[in-house]
Amino acid sequence: MNTTKQPSKFSRFIRNNVALLLLIFCVLAITAVVLAVTLTRDNTPIDDNPVVNNPNDDEPGNTKPSEDDPTVPSKKKINVYFSAPVAYDSVGMEFTFGPSNLFVFKSTLNEWSAHKAVDLAGNEGDEVKAMYDGTVIDVGYTFLKGYYVTVDHGENVIATYASVKDTQVTKGATVKQGDVLAYIGTTAENEYREGPHLHLEVLVDNKAVDPMPYVNGEVFRTIEVDA
Repeated sequence: MNTTKQPSKFSRFIRNNVALLLLIFCVLAITAVVLAVTLTRDNTPIDDNPVVNNPNDDEPGNTKPSEDDPTVPSKKKINVYFSAPVAYDSVGMEFTFGPSNLFVFKSTLNEWSAHKAVDLAGNEGDEVKAMYDGTVIDVGYTFLKGYYVTVDHGENVIATYASVKDTQVTKGATVKQGDVLAYIGTTAENEYREGPHLHLEVLVDNKAVDPMPYVNGEVFRTIEVDA
């Protein structure tokens, strides 16, 4: 009688299919690893246009204004015109220093001579005002001009307000357009018979020019101001 114990069907199956079982185990293990990695991975989407901060943006004292910052005042350009220095009644002797008309008759001197200015007739004591902003570069008296105030109006434009009295400014003073410089008088000895008037001379680049375009407000400067 054979008493040797026969292996069970399960044992024989295991023994005959070891390779297949190992393959199945490996597949299951790999699948488990893939699932674990997939479930634990950060699913946050990546921005196609990431914002890169300027390292200087957070630095203290970095207050450079933006062009779109509403607190930064915008600028605009305006034209500022020269204005008449006196409320004149008429023009006495005109500017006659030029190629077409070199001389004018001066009744005080009873002679014909060049007149590198205009005489703006007015009332004794009328205000003489600065035609534009500037700096007073001279205040004085000469026999021909009488008392005078000379103002540098910038951009090589220098005006002398002469035959005045009671000057109100001193050399080196800064004046604004419309500031009172002096008052109309008859202090120019070679023109006293012309009556009270302002003898106005204008030099541009040290050359005498007709002052009337300045008096009439035809000359302007373009400046930048807050909008």
